[in-house]
Amino acid sequence: MSYFNRVILVGRITRDPEIRFTTSGRSVANFNLAVNRPTRQDVSEDQQTTDFIRIVAFNKLADFAKTYLKKGQLILVEGELRLQKWQAKDGTNRTTAEIWARDIRFMEKKVFEEPEFLPKESFYPKEEEIVEPGEQEIDEEDLDKPPF
Repeated sequence: MSYFNRVILVGRITRDPEIRFTTSGRSVANFNLAVNRPTRQDVSEDQQTTDFIRIVAFNKLADFAKTYLKKGQLILVEGELRLQKWQAKDGTNRTTAEIWARDIRFMEKKVFEEPEFLPKESFYPKEEEIVEPGEQEIDEEDLDKPPF
């Protein structure tokens, strides 16, 4: 009997991934994804609600998550839905839904961040290096050449 269990989510990471290791040495990363969805009560209004979905990644994908994923990033997660059942300390049965990731993709371009170890003055030209518009001489032959 064949089955199909595939989930694709796009959302923002709510906190940096945490990584743990199983007794056999497999790495496991956990993080939550905030996924917006429209409310169904009144479709005319642009109201949304946010679902917080637990994501679990294993082995190389877990290492990737720990290294490259940070809080606030917009990502796409493809995986399968798993229900984890356990008994709480008070004896009640509990169930948690989570997505076991098969693929994780970035949905935004990386934003350049200034390195903290460089002084800010090094990013800007000195006043004597600034040329005002109209002061710079342009050679007609240079217009046909690429700027690099």
